[in-house]
Amino acid sequence: MARVTGTIGIVVLALLLASAPPAVADLVHKVVLSDSYGTTNGGEFLTTPIDFTFVPVSQGSGPAGTFETFCVETTETFQWGVTYFVDLNTAAVHGGAGGGDPDPLDTRTAYLYEQFITGQLDNYTYAGGALRTASADALQHVIWYLEDEEPMSWTPGDASLRDLFYQDATQNGGDSIGDVRILNLYGTAQGTECHQDQLVMTPEPASLLLLVLGGWLVGKGRR
Repeated sequence: MARVTGTIGIVVLALLLASAPPAVADLVHKVVLSDSYGTTNGGEFLTTPIDFTFVPVSQGSGPAGTFETFCVETTETFQWGVTYFVDLNTAAVHGGAGGGDPDPLDTRTAYLYEQFITGQLDNYTYAGGALRTASADALQHVIWYLEDEEPMSWTPGDASLRDLFYQDATQNGGDSIGDVRILNLYGTAQGTECHQDQLVMTPEPASLLLLVLGGWLVGKGRR
């Protein structure tokens, strides 16, 4: 009888081990950010990805291997040239002036960023100089408004750049964020020391799924 009981115990233990969550791994994907166009303490930023499992879409204004981004939080910061660990997510976390925690990415923000990063955003000046800076400032303020980070800073219908971007997003934003995601920035591989979250777009759904699942498992164990 003792042998039977022992066998049952071993089987139960094996089943428990098989159903246990996998070991939590440290974050391995990293970024380094540098300044670009814009005067808002927000984007455009230039981002260098490190150890990514996909190639982020780039608008092409920076050196090869970089991509342009905008931030989705106003209450967190980062420093140029510092390496940060990132978790790919569909929401901003542990920061921001509003929107909750997590704060899901607004479909209108995703639409604007996708149009921007693919070089198709109407009324955005890509040629550089003061006009691109003005476009970057306007787009960043609209993103912050859509993400509940600041009040509306224009009058609807005033034909300003901010209003034009906002109207475009409102009319065409749809009900999906598509391939746009948020990079949650951390100072450590263990997902501590939160920093300002950024936008990214991937053209590779398969790789995106793998990274999302990896980030979810890490986040589940960490948070």
